[in-house]
Amino acid sequence: MNKTIKLGLLVVLLIAVFGLCGCEADKAEASNMTKIQLEYELSKYDTSYEKILAVCTKEFAGNHPIDENFMGWFISRYGDAALDTIVAKEEFVDPDIWYNITGKSIHVLWFEYSTETGLDTYNNLRTYVVNTKSDDNVVFDIAGDVSLAEDKATTNYMYEQKNGLLDCFDDNLLDAINESDIFIVNNEFAYTTRGDAIVEKYYTFRGNPSLINELKHIGVDAVTIANNHVYDYREEGFLDTLRSLEEHNMPYVGAGRNLEDAKQPIYYIANGRKIALVNATQIEKNQNFTKAATEDEPGVLKCLDPEDFIDEIEKAKKNSDYVLVISHWGTEYQEKYGKDQEKLAKQFAEAGADAIIGGHPHILQGVDYIDDVPVYYSLGNFFFSLDENMPKSFDTGLARISISRDGEIKASFVPCRFDEGVISLVDDNKEAQKIYSELNKVSGDARFDHNGLIYKK
Repeated sequence: MNKTIKLGLLVVLLIAVFGLCGCEADKAEASNMTKIQLEYELSKYDTSYEKILAVCTKEFAGNHPIDENFMGWFISRYGDAALDTIVAKEEFVDPDIWYNITGKSIHVLWFEYSTETGLDTYNNLRTYVVNTKSDDNVVFDIAGDVSLAEDKATTNYMYEQKNGLLDCFDDNLLDAINESDIFIVNNEFAYTTRGDAIVEKYYTFRGNPSLINELKHIGVDAVTIANNHVYDYREEGFLDTLRSLEEHNMPYVGAGRNLEDAKQPIYYIANGRKIALVNATQIEKNQNFTKAATEDEPGVLKCLDPEDFIDEIEKAKKNSDYVLVISHWGTEYQEKYGKDQEKLAKQFAEAGADAIIGGHPHILQGVDYIDDVPVYYSLGNFFFSLDENMPKSFDTGLARISISRDGEIKASFVPCRFDEGVISLVDDNKEAQKIYSELNKVSGDARFDHNGLIYKK
């Protein structure tokens, strides 16, 4: 029997045994068995794999502790020819070698290895495998502030509609959202029916946990919750929010039951790449209504002092191919983004961000490029009202981040308009150009072209 096939069958058999084990002791025994057998089979390839392991860089290994067990799994999956191709490179520095050979980055290979074998699980929490609509790109659509808080005009309007929130989006916009692979919104309220509002705050927002289903109806895949309203009903309402999102299987990022939890990214695996999503809030700047997570207390991840968030970005970068940063920052209703936002954006880019998307000012702000990192300073409101009075019409939109098979990132803007409780895609070219033109006036070293694509000036 071909030794590659023999090894592959052995690994599959051992994984099946491992998966069927009931108790932790059995699983540990199966794990040890897997290691022993992989090491035994891999001994046939000693010269090749030892050469790689002896001199490969941390970057080549994707900062993962690759060893003979991983190499045994790799050979069983991709054959000795793949190993020979890697060895032939002689310099084990460039991590793209893995992708060029298998169509999967070292981070994706490591995820599959640890998932399939149960060995060396390494930060595989909140990791989701996405079946993309195209083999050529993975597309993220990211929206600004969404609130389904009780007794607010937009929520009241939603309740009047036959299909709820779905009827608050026009068909063209729903079609546009459906073109993306992952749709993310900023969840600017607490999911709770309990707790006491923070009386010192002028505006406090909460909604029934069942409303999470409304987000699912419009295709939301995950929410960011590092903002200044998720804690409006104190710790009780905040913990209800976490629990409700979990019970409804709605992934969230930016907050947690302690600092370690709050710093945990969401990871997406798509088209052979691994993309991290991280989130933090700069707000409040002068008050402390919204509690920051600590080592043993629940709260949001804050970045007014960005040390913890920068640490998260750096760790996410080591464990993924790309990092998308969403930051709640800036000054409300200020059309031009501030120096504080620029300073934080530069720090995020230096830490490893590949794209930066901001919110909180409640209006659209301009864009910029920091080296090769696109920055959207504010996406403004998406579906949001402060009180029982319907807001005046306003421009809004989606940040669209597309990552191609060859690793190119394209950043663009999908213009939309809110009017009388309904968000519509701006498909009239003249109206779209007007929005791009207004944003270009308040942008930095970047501009929108006529299709909404962001480019360096």
